[in-house]
Amino acid sequence: MAGILNIGTSALLAFQRSLTTTGHNIANSDTEGYSRQRVNLTARIPQLTGAGYIGSGVQVGEVQRLYDDFLAGQMRASQSSASEMESYFSHASRIDNVLADPNIGLDPAIQDFFNATQVVADDPSSISTRQVMLSEAGAMVNRYHDLSRQFTDANNQLNQELADVAKEISDLAEAIAQVNQGIIEASGAGGPSPNDLLDQREVLLNDLSKLVNITVVPQDNGALNVFIGKGLTLVIGGTNATLTAVNSSSDPSQRDIAFTNVSGTQVVTDQLAGGELSGLLDFRDEILKPATNQLGLVAIGMTDRINSQHQQGLDLDGNLGGQFFAPHSVGVLSNANNASAAQVTAAYIDTGNLTASDYELRATSVADQFTMTRLSDGQVTTINTGGVYPHTTAEIDGISISISAAATAGDRYLIQPTRNAASNMELLISDPRKIAAAGPIRAAQTTNIGGGPNQGTAAISQPDYSNTSNIPLAGSITLEWSATAHGGAPGFAVTGGPGGTIAYDPATQTNGASFSFPAYGGMSFNITGTPAAGDRFVIENNSSGIGDNRNALKLADLQSSKSMLGSTGGGLETATFQGVYSQLVSDVGSKTHQAEVNFNATDGLRERHKNSLLSISGVNLDEEAANLIKFQQAYQAAAQVITVSNTLFDSLIGAIRR
Repeated sequence: MAGILNIGTSALLAFQRSLTTTGHNIANSDTEGYSRQRVNLTARIPQLTGAGYIGSGVQVGEVQRLYDDFLAGQMRASQSSASEMESYFSHASRIDNVLADPNIGLDPAIQDFFNATQVVADDPSSISTRQVMLSEAGAMVNRYHDLSRQFTDANNQLNQELADVAKEISDLAEAIAQVNQGIIEASGAGGPSPNDLLDQREVLLNDLSKLVNITVVPQDNGALNVFIGKGLTLVIGGTNATLTAVNSSSDPSQRDIAFTNVSGTQVVTDQLAGGELSGLLDFRDEILKPATNQLGLVAIGMTDRINSQHQQGLDLDGNLGGQFFAPHSVGVLSNANNASAAQVTAAYIDTGNLTASDYELRATSVADQFTMTRLSDGQVTTINTGGVYPHTTAEIDGISISISAAATAGDRYLIQPTRNAASNMELLISDPRKIAAAGPIRAAQTTNIGGGPNQGTAAISQPDYSNTSNIPLAGSITLEWSATAHGGAPGFAVTGGPGGTIAYDPATQTNGASFSFPAYGGMSFNITGTPAAGDRFVIENNSSGIGDNRNALKLADLQSSKSMLGSTGGGLETATFQGVYSQLVSDVGSKTHQAEVNFNATDGLRERHKNSLLSISGVNLDEEAANLIKFQQAYQAAAQVITVSNTLFDSLIGAIRR
């Protein structure tokens, strides 16, 4: 009877454990990261008898955790990619929405400003139209400031998020190390697998994979070593490293990620990949920085071109125009780790050749040699100073670099030609009378050499101009025609200005002719018709240009002038102000759309891997309910075996008593 009793008892205990495990599965059906468990039963060692081996019951072999490490690794990898794309897309969408919003975007403000400039050209003497032009200029400046503030706020938020993510990664690494230690201790003596601790660690790994791409390496003692980026050991056994956000040594407005372990601290921003952390860094490098630079590029282009043109005109008081907007300067930041005291400055040479890129100037190991790298595409320009300091370079992408002294190899300087231009945009004119709408010089007929009006049909156009060289004129320039003025040929004798003569023969030049005096404001003009002997024209300073709109027309024409992006167009300026801004809007929109597509794809892949893993480790309540009934019946049957054993034993005792 003892054999039957032991068999029944072993079955009772085994199915009791199965019922308990099934109940545990049901209770944790909604627990995050829980993996379904199963009791694996094995037969006890049978007893040898004369009749052969007789079974001795059942025992619990193990409580197995149903899990697939391969699928788990795939899910973590897809989780990392999806989180990266989600972070990138969510931040890119905000910038895209700002740029595309007509109430915030720059394009309508530029259009309104040039519309107001055209109105001034239509009525240059009107104070009210001039005031509207200043108001629209102020509104445009405010729009630059608003957009710049949006980008600055996005950068500040990004810096805070980087700090938060770095801390969260460190906290998760510490938690994984602690669970690792618990697993090592629980299974150290060849004991059973600590399933719930394994699930706890898996949840931590999944959370970590959302933040950064990870590589997991199992150890013989049950621990998992966790690596991030390019082989950085985040967790090894029961110890962990930490990540922190620190100010960049090259640009204090940016944050870098520092990695700290027993060997010390190093900046590893360029060594990280995947997860929310990588999405934030990619957004900063691919959208936020370029957008800020491109907006600054538009601001610099408008400031330089409008100032240059405005200074060529005359205001209502007859004075040459001043600067319309405050001029900009090139930002240069010395790296905090530089060893030498060499200073670097930069200046604009031709803003039409500027790009929307930052540059890194680095001292090489070759004496008196530097390399200047355009960070947008990696193009490198080598600078040899020849040991002569200070050294100023020729134009490089619209700027020149001045180096004060020899630098230590490895010293670096961050050059930002356009980064802060939008935030520094400033309108300098507040008096509408100071708008220089008139041309600085004018041409007119004067008296014939005989004292009366010109006798011929010749006419002179108002002179065009392109700079302020020798403007205002030191004195009037008089053109007097005769049939022999130009070395015995028909032409004009020039008095004042460049002097000399210019050829003009109405008999052969029936459509007139164009002339230029480049040294005098880049002056050019046309003469048509047939002059009579002694007819004269005069070119003089414009002393009463109240109704003159020539400079206002030139200001208005700047809207359609392709005066920017010369260095990217093979030296030919290829874009208008609004064209550069439209390029910015288009680029951000395209990258945002691509990020959305990538996110949807990676998110779908993540769901598929998650479902594949859940098909193995997830709790199916219908299946568990069926198991519950099965194990309940088995438990009752085992109890019945014990009852039968007891009945047989009682019968045997009763027979003996008789």
